[in-house]
Amino acid sequence: MLKKYEKRDSIQDIEFKVIYSRRRTLGISVLPDSSVIVRVPYLTSSGTISRIVRQKADWIIKHRDLYREKGQNRSGNLYITGETHLFRGNESVLKIEKSGRSYVRFYDGIIALGLEKTDDATAVKKLLYKGYKDEAFNVFPDMLSKALRTYEYQMFKPTGLVIRTMRRRWGSCSNKGVITLNTELIKLPDLYIEYVITHELCHLKHHNHGTGYYKLLSELFPDWKKVRNEMKKYVIN
Repeated sequence: MLKKYEKRDSIQDIEFKVIYSRRRTLGISVLPDSSVIVRVPYLTSSGTISRIVRQKADWIIKHRDLYREKGQNRSGNLYITGETHLFRGNESVLKIEKSGRSYVRFYDGIIALGLEKTDDATAVKKLLYKGYKDEAFNVFPDMLSKALRTYEYQMFKPTGLVIRTMRRRWGSCSNKGVITLNTELIKLPDLYIEYVITHELCHLKHHNHGTGYYKLLSELFPDWKKVRNEMKKYVIN
């Protein structure tokens, strides 16, 4: 079974990392830390990679240097084509296109945005986050339903599900049994979303973080400590 692998290379003064995977198209992205990533299908020749990088050299250098000048990092996105953003645990590349009709599409490591003002970072960000929210509304109810089926013997009975953006919490459970999930979770791997859902379901029986609560959580989600620690590297925007 083929596995994703990577190597490093350079052309002119452009240093870049090549990532080989099952994808069907070749894509180049410049990250906010000014690093360059070239994603290609398996068996793509070095000659093809070199040719594409040379063709895109001006574009790469322009955006790389822009990041360097602004001293940007992951918390200071520019919202331009080629920039990467998380979606369900994967680094996905923004592809911004001029369109009279706004749209957001997530596919094959790409986040395609269509809008009239392609150079308006505020408008791009607003559209991107609308896409995140729409995906959260599509994905989270199904994941909650799946968890309820998995833990059917526990007879969890949440009274409702609220999906909204929160500044400091991934999720919560009210005294009335309403579970709230942060739309930002849609950026993370599904395993982390499953953990947050399970975490909140346990609060339906234990409205605290006492011994009984952690005993139940450990029974339902044995790796919760590992996942919780891994989630600390993600910052809620």
